[in-house]
Amino acid sequence: MNTINDIVYENAKASGQQMEEKENMKTNELKLQIGDYVYLQCQPTGAGRKFKPIFEGPFAVNNIISAHLIKLRDPTGKKKLKDPVHINRLKIAHIRAPDPAHCLAPSHTESNDTEETQSDNSSANNQDIHVPKKSTNIEQPIWRSNRNIIKPVRFRDENFITNEKEIEDSLSTDSRSEKVKRILAKKKHGNSFLYLVQLVGEPSQNAQWRSISQLSRKAQDLLISRPPPLVK
Repeated sequence: MNTINDIVYENAKASGQQMEEKENMKTNELKLQIGDYVYLQCQPTGAGRKFKPIFEGPFAVNNIISAHLIKLRDPTGKKKLKDPVHINRLKIAHIRAPDPAHCLAPSHTESNDTEETQSDNSSANNQDIHVPKKSTNIEQPIWRSNRNIIKPVRFRDENFITNEKEIEDSLSTDSRSEKVKRILAKKKHGNSFLYLVQLVGEPSQNAQWRSISQLSRKAQDLLISRPPPLVK
């Protein structure tokens, strides 16, 4: 029994060491120095804690008490951190360094000297060779049609309220090509009559007043076969 217990103890110890080595390979030790910036892990509470940030900061490392306890301070001075924090709750904060471009920029006098030398070289080259430059940004004219577009009859009068003379003038040219569906009514206009004509493809609300000279021969025959009622 003792031998069995010894074998079990040795196997358990070996497996424990193997597990410890595997876990240590996964972990990344955080090496901090005084003055480094870190984020502190917190536990959000209240409504909507799932959407609240997990880390606060950044905070500066004020003192390293031990390998696991770190004392922090707030650079802005708004929050006071009295108790030390375990290193597992910290995450390194990569603060961007100031941009030194203004320090590396050349002085004003050097830039003026270089500009003068470049202008002299360019003027000398221009005196030797004169090549006309082609302008690439040439605006091409937009082609537009010169066709006169004549609107249909139903779109010439938006409110369907026009004078009788305007109707006679505008419809004198189109009366021959239009087909009359029916004649709704007639009214006196001086010594003659005007007829309320409904065209094919148009509703009765778009009926128009026309004289007998503007009607085709078939429409005039329709007046004889079906005389419209007289209105005032």
